[in-house]
Amino acid sequence: MQRTDKATLRIWDTSQVENFSLLFNKLFPFLEINGKQFLKEVLKRNKNIKSDILKAFQNYTFCDEVNKIITNLVETYKENQFEELKLKTGYHLVVGLGLPSFFENGLTLHHVYGTPYIPGSSVKGLARFTFLTKVFNIFPFDGLNEVPSLRLRNEEEPFKDLVKIDKALVESKDFKEFHEKVKELLVEDTPIEALEKFYYLFKELFGTQSYRGRVIFVDAFATEWKFKVDIMNPHYQEYYQSESDQRKNKEEGLYLVGDWHNPTPIFFLTVDKGALFSFLYKVEKPKFNLKGEEVDLKKLVEELLKEGLSLLGIGGKKGKSYGWFIKEDENPKTA
Repeated sequence: MQRTDKATLRIWDTSQVENFSLLFNKLFPFLEINGKQFLKEVLKRNKNIKSDILKAFQNYTFCDEVNKIITNLVETYKENQFEELKLKTGYHLVVGLGLPSFFENGLTLHHVYGTPYIPGSSVKGLARFTFLTKVFNIFPFDGLNEVPSLRLRNEEEPFKDLVKIDKALVESKDFKEFHEKVKELLVEDTPIEALEKFYYLFKELFGTQSYRGRVIFVDAFATEWKFKVDIMNPHYQEYYQSESDQRKNKEEGLYLVGDWHNPTPIFFLTVDKGALFSFLYKVEKPKFNLKGEEVDLKKLVEELLKEGLSLLGIGGKKGKSYGWFIKEDENPKTA
């Protein structure tokens, strides 16, 4: 960073800012691009200024000191009996796409270290969703043999009932209360033993309002990564920004959805494929005994994360293949 006077702060080189989160969210107005300082009047003259800034960010290089801090942080967790699962992004990853941002689309960056990360709450949410969808056979997971298999009466719209079951799991004080709340949602011949195992596994893994679960999920940190600028290109901006009565006006035709509308390219920053992440979790008393059957909760959590991250993905735009992970020794496919 180079200070020219008290009122103006100019960043001549993005690598001179050690905290990328600060640069991305706060300092970009002082970034110099093609010899011109980014100001409001520059934005008015150059509509591509946002994409230019993002392309400059794409080449940002984190200093070795930051990388050492992240490595030491992961090692500290491991020294405190946290398990580490290393996985690699199979395609672009974007967490926090809906965060407020000058660039229209945000990106989750650690406030202190400035590095990409996935919040622990998101990791826990993915493991929880994977568990529920496996139990009710909504997605074809290969592993997770320890998880019981149940069926919903309404299998055509399973997620509506899954929300009710999830709520019942969290709010019920015991299995009897839970059974009363969900029995009408399940097929009539549901084995009570399988339902009971499902209830207690969920309770031990994720906790309820009246019970603390055994698993602690913490933030997943990127240990090797680079940024990549991507683009979305909506074609019907005039239609979506028009009023409902204008859309019904077929005589003008302007507000009908059609291929004559100009595309509106929107650039946004992502974590590129091939980025290595450390997923960290701790299981207190990993051996769980349920009526004589012993379940290894540590192994179950690992399988939940592997299956969920490889099949469902995490973050935004999962329907476009974003956010899915592969093994550390695998190579990402060419898009």
